[in-house]
Amino acid sequence: MHYRFWTSEELREQGWTKRTVSAALADGQLLAVRRGHYAAATTPPDLVRAMRVGGPATAATAAAAYGFWTPPAAPLSVAVAENTPRLRDPDDPGRLLEPGAAVQVHRLSTLPRGALMTGVLPVVLVLQHLLQTVPAAFAVASLDSALRLRRIRRDDLTVLAARLPAHLRPLMSAVDVRCESGIESVARYLLQSLGLRVEPQVAIDGVGRVDLLVEGRLIVELDGREYHAAQFARDRARDAAAAWQGYRTLRFTWAQVLTDWPSVQAAVLAALAY
Repeated sequence: MHYRFWTSEELREQGWTKRTVSAALADGQLLAVRRGHYAAATTPPDLVRAMRVGGPATAATAAAAYGFWTPPAAPLSVAVAENTPRLRDPDDPGRLLEPGAAVQVHRLSTLPRGALMTGVLPVVLVLQHLLQTVPAAFAVASLDSALRLRRIRRDDLTVLAARLPAHLRPLMSAVDVRCESGIESVARYLLQSLGLRVEPQVAIDGVGRVDLLVEGRLIVELDGREYHAAQFARDRARDAAAAWQGYRTLRFTWAQVLTDWPSVQAAVLAALAY
């Protein structure tokens, strides 16, 4: 990540004057965050919004900045020092944050060194907050993504588990980096939670790799948010090749898995009952 936040004092120490700051703001090289605080123009908008509230991003907001899969419609998540007196509106630093605003605030005894400069908490702390605030299937999908991108190691899962409440620690053993997308991870975890045997990214002769193989005989394919019409014919050819070998195939969209899981679950169980 190449994001950077500065206070007025830090800019002055680097030789900036009021005139050069004003010029940088005018031509878009700097962004005004709140009074006396600035950001690089390349900084993602939600990191700027978090710092306007009063601290670095965490949970899903920071996970997205790190490039991990994140749940849809997650609230803005901000970490602040526990003694921070006033929090600001993320879109209007001139206003105080109103009770009930769609902002998730995590108060810490102290903020990690450097977090106010980068605008995000360290990865393990981000994942800790994420696991504590999203459904288990979404949390596992984010962990899968973080491991797949090599932003954390297996050893970090042990560190993370020690920071979590006991009821969340079993999620560490549910991580599987073979899943190639968040939606695969979500579906895999939810199907495994039913007691089903689910293998991700299985290679089948004459078919190729399939997203999920359930109970060794049901193929579950998952279409991402951007599904192209050109894939339609190829997918139907794969389904036919799978059928010749005795496999049944079910296909679900991103929206079905994330917003209508009961229907997906019912379809899978019905297919397995044949």
